[in-house]
Amino acid sequence: MTQTFKCGDRVRLKGGEAVMAVTGVSPDSSGDTKVWCAWFDDTHLHQTAGHPAEALEAVEIAELGPPP
Repeated sequence: MTQTFKCGDRVRLKGGEAVMAVTGVSPDSSGDTKVWCAWFDDTHLHQTAGHPAEALEAVEIAELGPPP
């Protein structure tokens, strides 16, 4: 079952990439759900991308720990 996401959720790719914020959810051209995300990369540049919902997992705020 595919997890549902909403704006403001914290997610990461199931491969363990950076934590991202969900900025939108919409169907792509084939009708599948695309989850739009934003994050800052290792060089502090703002990045955005759309990912299939199946490729993402939710991140609990407690998992993030204290700020660096």
